[in-house]
Amino acid sequence: MAGVDALLNLLVAQRAEGLSLAAGRAPALVSGGERRLLSMPPLQDGIFARFVDEVREASIDGIYLLRAREGDVRFTVEIDTDAAMEFRRTDVAPQGTGARMPDREVSQAEATDGPGGLEAIVARAFEREAIDVFVSTTADARLRVGRELESIPGTCFAAGEILSFLGLSETHRLDLEQRGSVDLSIEFGGDRARANVFCHQEGIAAVLRPIRRGIRSLADLGLPADLVRLVGYPDGLVLLVGPTGSGKSSTLAALIDHLNHHDARHIVTIEDPIEFRYAHGRCLIHQREVGRHVRNFADGLRAALREGPDVILVGEMRDPETIGAALTAAETGHLVLSTLHAGSAAMAVDRIIDAFAPHQQAQVRWQLAGSLRAIMTQVLLPGRRSGRLVPAVEKMLVTPGVAANIREGRGHHIASQIQTGRDEGMISLELSLADLVRRGEIGAEIAAGAGRHVDLLRQLPGG
Repeated sequence: MAGVDALLNLLVAQRAEGLSLAAGRAPALVSGGERRLLSMPPLQDGIFARFVDEVREASIDGIYLLRAREGDVRFTVEIDTDAAMEFRRTDVAPQGTGARMPDREVSQAEATDGPGGLEAIVARAFEREAIDVFVSTTADARLRVGRELESIPGTCFAAGEILSFLGLSETHRLDLEQRGSVDLSIEFGGDRARANVFCHQEGIAAVLRPIRRGIRSLADLGLPADLVRLVGYPDGLVLLVGPTGSGKSSTLAALIDHLNHHDARHIVTIEDPIEFRYAHGRCLIHQREVGRHVRNFADGLRAALREGPDVILVGEMRDPETIGAALTAAETGHLVLSTLHAGSAAMAVDRIIDAFAPHQQAQVRWQLAGSLRAIMTQVLLPGRRSGRLVPAVEKMLVTPGVAANIREGRGHHIASQIQTGRDEGMISLELSLADLVRRGEIGAEIAAGAGRHVDLLRQLPGG
């Protein structure tokens, strides 16, 4: 009932006489015999049919909300205010839906420009340098600042208001209806955010990740300057790995921006969704979005091979098809940059190989050993300054010894090679943590909690 809930709330909040729904048309409020279309996309046939089913089921103690009629043009549904208010007063959810009515009514105007409106909340997130914004039909909005969640009282939104603010396209709405979640990017007032909208037991929710204006350099991100060497390879695969929310996308953007200012290459990006936007500089940059310009990452990679790129950025290596296509691109003279969810270089290698069937893994190990150039692992840790997260890194470069271990299935030896590979340009996580402690960026207890080898960390200067 999440969709109808939002419209019923809006109907009563606006003190309209009724609500009119029709397939192929935006919902309309009825007042004084006139219909006022809401600022929402037209209802797709599938969504309209679902609304009809939900309203038909909303029969409580003999009160029916549905008055359906066959018009001259198309089938419509009309709900009057008295019935909507009666339904909203009950604590009983329609049988089988598992949903409940939102605790608080918020008008459509409040959703965008009120003091607790969605646009104001997202603007506050930018001001606070929040990592995430959480909005839901069943709870107050929250900001993730540093490692903490901060609640904003009185900001529980109806489903229609969340969807209207996000401006979902017809394709996005269909994905949400069929798959239960959808990824997209949104723009408002000059700001942009990456968003994921998903259905849950009692309605819908959205997580928005603000995309900072402009692209920050490695120095601004607190990362070592020599990481620019990761984009200096003429070909091969370079991976940025780490947990969700560890800043991988921002680091990739900084590396692409460095290329754009210092080299002349053709860069093709395949993203889901497009986050940072690049202007053509010394590089020619074409950005393609999964779902809009390409069907999926693997198709985008295969197409990119015919588009004359020097560098291909793949937003994420999610499945064997994408990984296989990335390895092929890296083997055929292209520099491929991508991300992977893994806690270390060794774990990333294992995850790539384990993505394939056992009979394919020997071949993948040989491909990876020949095409992989470097893996950088990034984690964000609470800094001494309140609310600020500080990056710690691990950098593995593929030397002949590392390649041999990958090829022969000895991934467990990679960690020790990183520890002893400082002269070859490698950085162990413990070395990075000790340096952050020495510079006063993080506390020793934070470093000890993040390190994998605490005894080694204590032996390093600053650790």
